[in-house]
Amino acid sequence: MSARQPPEDKYIKVNGLNLHYLDWGGPSNNVLVALHGITGNSHMWDSFAERNCEEFRILALDQRGHGDSDHTREGYPVTAFASDILQLAKALDIIPFDLIGHSLGSRNAISFAGDHSSILRHAVLVDCGPELPTQGALNVKNRIAQRPLGFRNAEEAAAYHAERFPNRSREAVERTVRYSLRPNWAGKLVWKHDPELFWITTTGGKMEIPYLWEQWEKVSCPTLIIRGEHSDILDADMMQKMLALAPSATEAKIKDSGHNVPEDQPEEFERVVLEFLRS
Repeated sequence: MSARQPPEDKYIKVNGLNLHYLDWGGPSNNVLVALHGITGNSHMWDSFAERNCEEFRILALDQRGHGDSDHTREGYPVTAFASDILQLAKALDIIPFDLIGHSLGSRNAISFAGDHSSILRHAVLVDCGPELPTQGALNVKNRIAQRPLGFRNAEEAAAYHAERFPNRSREAVERTVRYSLRPNWAGKLVWKHDPELFWITTTGGKMEIPYLWEQWEKVSCPTLIIRGEHSDILDADMMQKMLALAPSATEAKIKDSGHNVPEDQPEEFERVVLEFLRS
């Protein structure tokens, strides 16, 4: 494959917010909207998009409160994320489209697909369902709460990420430092995402569990659930409950992977996603 140009950085006004997204362009009319996880950003999809932007026009969104998109005082209920997806799709005239989400993005995709399966060709949910196991939810909460407020420089940030995620590639670490942090008034590198997102991991997220199970039962488009073999976020019991409630769904377990399947096993992840989207 010939070298691709980098994606275009674009912004769109959605529900009163300026949302940033990466448009990977390409010749295809098959649009794939990609959603990152909590505290992440659109660049988590860079490697996947670089390899597949000829087959799909990939639009990787910075969801509200993340990356270079606006923060909001109205908070971060799952219904607001879902509304952003709908308004984005309408404004860009990309209906019908494919939707893929990792972690929080998967949760938001469930909310969206429950009401809008008719405009989705496929949905791919990566290692998250309507509810997290108790220990998994606690782990997510602790991972976010225990992170440093900021770093003195990019080298210190890179060292932190390399130590915390020893299996992550150097490229992935550099991408995280480059796109997840911003300089603040005190000369430190601090997180771009809104600190208010933390409440999704506690009270706010718990309140939405019954609603998300109701939405999941309404999903009717072809749906693939991907689970990391060693994930603490989507365990085997939760997977089986989801499959029993949604006959349109199929599963794929990725061996030797934790929660961050796209980076833990990128080749196998890409293989199962493409096989499903081509079906």
